[in-house]
Amino acid sequence: MKQRIKYLTAIALAAMLFVPAISGAQKMPKKHKNAPEKTVVVVTNPLVKNFDASEYPHLQFYYTPEEMPHFLEVLSKVWPLPPKEGITGIVVDKEGTIAYVRLFSNLLSSNTDNRDETNFNILSVAARKGSSGESRPLEDQLKEYVIKEKAAKKDEKKSYTPGQEPTFKGWDKGLIEGMELPNFDLVAQDGTETSIHEVLDGKPGFIIFTNISEDGKPVSPLLWHIEHIFYNYFPPRRR
Repeated sequence: MKQRIKYLTAIALAAMLFVPAISGAQKMPKKHKNAPEKTVVVVTNPLVKNFDASEYPHLQFYYTPEEMPHFLEVLSKVWPLPPKEGITGIVVDKEGTIAYVRLFSNLLSSNTDNRDETNFNILSVAARKGSSGESRPLEDQLKEYVIKEKAAKKDEKKSYTPGQEPTFKGWDKGLIEGMELPNFDLVAQDGTETSIHEVLDGKPGFIIFTNISEDGKPVSPLLWHIEHIFYNYFPPRRR
């Protein structure tokens, strides 16, 4: 009888330890199902050596050369690279076609604390209907073009000739969806020269444009936001 009691007690203790372990595992953060493996960050100013990129392990940082690439120079006339209080994001499909572009406000980072996956965040924000560009939320774009690797509709009329500003219909309004992303030079965090096409390596991706000051601080809070919403995402809990 005593042996049976000890046996039942041991089972009860094991169950008590096992349940919290499962509960804890359910709350462990993980990569969001529609996040790219890496997010490409294009800093539109020369290399900042004092910046600590290790704080954002899933973000790959690249800088523009001393002389701004011509395409980015003319693109900044129709799309801020970046806006004053935010970042510019572009989704590129597997064929290098621009599938989606929009501005994201730094205010998004104040609406989530990474404890509630239902909070409003960069994945769920969508442009208002009737505005220029795609109105579906970023998560839908990433799922379709990056995760499922579908091809975006390419517009042959939208093109860029090096050294010339595009004149196609809609350029002045920033309607660049369907345009092939032109190649432009970049500098990696370690000082290595590269280009956006080399970085993407024929794969779809999400590119964001931001600035970093010479001392490495401050930076857009959306960098932290993306690192944690994309790559330390808390999956829905079942209660």
